[in-house]
Amino acid sequence: MCHLNAFLTLLAVVLTLITARAQPTKTLTGRVLDEGLEAVPKAFIYVRDTTVIGTADMEGYFKIDVPVNTHTLLFSTIGMEWSTVQLSGECSTLEVILLYGFTYDFMSVRRVNRKIFKRFKHLPRIHQQAYEKGLFKSHAPCALPIFTKWVPRSL
Repeated sequence: MCHLNAFLTLLAVVLTLITARAQPTKTLTGRVLDEGLEAVPKAFIYVRDTTVIGTADMEGYFKIDVPVNTHTLLFSTIGMEWSTVQLSGECSTLEVILLYGFTYDFMSVRRVNRKIFKRFKHLPRIHQQAYEKGLFKSHAPCALPIFTKWVPRSL
């Protein structure tokens, strides 16, 4: 009986330590659309550039748990530009718009970045259109998109 009490005490201490070390998380929900206001099915959601933490369903909706100290998320899928969004502390519903991906053959990096940035500047207007059509729930994005310069990938 004494060994059982010692074992249960030790087990309680270990479980307390494991729970204390676990990072607190928050749940984020939302939707991913493309710039044509169509749902983006199976979009991947990343944290820290490499870890997939979730995917959108066939209608572009998602529900993910992220560590509380997460400040940015990346969204991607085939045929679209990667989108980085900056989370705010009170943000729990994300509405993300992905830009179509293009092939930039025979263009300078500077020209490609200008073309992408020109489209990027229209994201607030596209978000407003999605809200007016009932596709998004908020009139302004809760998480701000971050423009990242395009870098050519070598083969």
